[in-house]
Amino acid sequence: MIKLNQAKIVFDSRGVAGLHSINLEIPKGSIFALMGPNGSGKTTILNVLTKKLPLDSGDLEVQGKIHFFERKNPEHDLNVQRFLMESVQDQELETDKKLQLSRDMADIFEFTFQLRQNVGQLSQGQLQKVLMAAELINQPDILFLDEPFIHLDPMSRKEILFSLFTYLSQREVTVLWITHEKDEALRFADKVGLLQHGKFEQVSSPVEILQAPRNLFVAQYFGHQNFLKISRENGTWTTLWGEVKSSLKDHEGYLVVPPTAWKVDPNSTFEGVILSQYPQYFACEFEIEISDKRFKVSLPLDTYSNWEVGQKMKISPDLRHCFVIPL
Repeated sequence: MIKLNQAKIVFDSRGVAGLHSINLEIPKGSIFALMGPNGSGKTTILNVLTKKLPLDSGDLEVQGKIHFFERKNPEHDLNVQRFLMESVQDQELETDKKLQLSRDMADIFEFTFQLRQNVGQLSQGQLQKVLMAAELINQPDILFLDEPFIHLDPMSRKEILFSLFTYLSQREVTVLWITHEKDEALRFADKVGLLQHGKFEQVSSPVEILQAPRNLFVAQYFGHQNFLKISRENGTWTTLWGEVKSSLKDHEGYLVVPPTAWKVDPNSTFEGVILSQYPQYFACEFEIEISDKRFKVSLPLDTYSNWEVGQKMKISPDLRHCFVIPL
């Protein structure tokens, strides 16, 4: 379990804060993805949790044995099995038990056939599996991950992450995972925390952070597009296309229209010029300019040949697939 309560760090005499009264709780066995742009405070939080950086105020509580996964560079002529055995930190453990541990980890992460090879003979994907096994062979309670597989190709990274998080979940290891890969965080994390300027903009489940972003920054960070200012009148959010349901109590907000919510509508007064179009998987993406504002519109792939850049297109959204966020 990891817990930060009103954690604050001030970096200079002007009172510029590295962390603004951060509250964070990661229960035992859960995977927490820590996200945000460069300089938002992710590494600062990690340094606080590893006690490399003291807090100016607030409390820190960490329960369990911590390991920090790092990209190591073992000697190329070192045998993989020997490397794993030497990674066992319990020096009192008998050799045959260390040998069995190394074989067990190789079975779990599917590199049994590489045990007799030297480290220098491994591909990058195989090496990362071995390094991961070398860290987990010590059975940590808490694991810190800081973009550990960023240099791997997406397919290899996805395969390794699936094996890793399956293993960690089964053994109820608590994970703090710093990543910029949004799709991976949404796929594997139990909760996602988005930082900006040393404070959390939102901490919630992947589904909630997509369906109910708390502000424009969160919505844009996770790829939402097409923001239209609307207002709430007599308790109802009104748009050009009718009322939209929302529990938001503000008087002004943004209507978020996902690209897939648009449709071609010959009767619509919402008309714009096509600036660009390009095929995607199973869809065609259009960029349309309406009153000096640009919108992304995703339509079925077979519409690609029906339109050209420079043409005018009338569109309207299906409000059932739209939502409102605070202004």
